[in-house]
Amino acid sequence: MTRVTIALMLAGLMALAVAYANGVGIIRGGGVTGHMYWATGAIFMVLFGDVIAIAHLARAERMIRELRALLERHGIQYGHAEG
Repeated sequence: MTRVTIALMLAGLMALAVAYANGVGIIRGGGVTGHMYWATGAIFMVLFGDVIAIAHLARAERMIRELRALLERHGIQYGHAEG
C-alpha cells in the first residue's frame, strides 16, 4: 500500500509539473485545454493517493487495537520499559 501511495504521489507531482509547463505556455499564447487536462489529472492522482493512505492508516489502527486487546487478554505488558 505504501508503495502505491508513493507512486501515485510522484505521478501526481509529475503531472503537476506538466500542467505548470502548459500553464506557462498559456502565457505565450498556448491553449488552455491541455493545461486543464493535466491539472485535473494531477489533482485526481494526488487525491486517490490520499484516499489510499487514509485507508492504509485506518487498517493499521485496527491492527494495533487488535494487538493491544490480544496482549491484554494474555496479560503481556506492552509499552513499558523493562528493568
